[in-house]
Amino acid sequence: MSPVFRREATATEPDAVTALFHEIGVRFSFDPTVPGFSYRQRQDGDGQLTVVELDLGGPFSSWGDTDVFGVADVRAASRYDWRTSDESGSGLGRPVLFRPGHPALIVGGALEVTNVNLAPALLQSVAETVYGTEGLSVAFGSAAPVSPRLGRYWTGLAGLVRDTVASEAFAADLVRANLTRHLAVAMLECFPLLGDPVERTLSMTAQARRYRIAVQFLDDHASLPISIDDAARAADTTTRALVRAFRANHPLGLTPTQYLRRTRLAAAHTDLLRADPTTGATVREIALRWGFAHPGRFAAAYRAVYGVPPRRTLDS
Repeated sequence: MSPVFRREATATEPDAVTALFHEIGVRFSFDPTVPGFSYRQRQDGDGQLTVVELDLGGPFSSWGDTDVFGVADVRAASRYDWRTSDESGSGLGRPVLFRPGHPALIVGGALEVTNVNLAPALLQSVAETVYGTEGLSVAFGSAAPVSPRLGRYWTGLAGLVRDTVASEAFAADLVRANLTRHLAVAMLECFPLLGDPVERTLSMTAQARRYRIAVQFLDDHASLPISIDDAARAADTTTRALVRAFRANHPLGLTPTQYLRRTRLAAAHTDLLRADPTTGATVREIALRWGFAHPGRFAAAYRAVYGVPPRRTLDS
């Protein structure tokens, strides 16, 4: 994975704000509409995912295009109106998708907004794996969510993103990889993707074969920032087809995600047994190593499988 970064900046001149926009692949101009304004920006991410927190004081307008797929989730604002060549709307109360090749005008007031930006190559790769749409470019039919329910889902996910970025967990490769994949699938599902998903029909023999390949891949690479999409590629199938294969062939009917989580939990258990707390080893360190960002959830999952808190295993 690309190295994780964090950048913070403030600006008092419109040209400086425009330059900051360009750094994240957003080729927008910025024009405050009254004298004097404040602008603060923080970026966290890597080569595939960038989370941008913006805090603007005062009314403004902004016009331009983007090199990335980005969703703006406005947390507080007096105004946030957007317009493209064929539609318009308000970003108050629902997220807005900005797409390459669809220049947009934004007219807003003082606001706080979370922008989640994904690289086009990443979104294309996830779409091809999830839907089996090889060779079809990702394109959306609207900047607005598919439904109010899915708009609320994205807003809730944006809150999770902010919490993860604010913690040390975001720097962990496995945590960030899982979050990035979750965001990519959510973007594809929450906003109107053009074209019908194409699913491959697999025979039971092919399902069993791909299940075995995927299980071996997940076992061999659990310590790396892999996703279920990677397992699907290794098995030469789509993510949806791989889920079907797991449900048909795994003794407990686990999904690939559940299987990978259990594999990593078992690895964390082994590390806890081998670790020495007198040398500084901690439950949180081991949990993060295996992609578990939330200590409470890790402890609950661990107790459910092993019957004791992870701390007891470490101290034994």
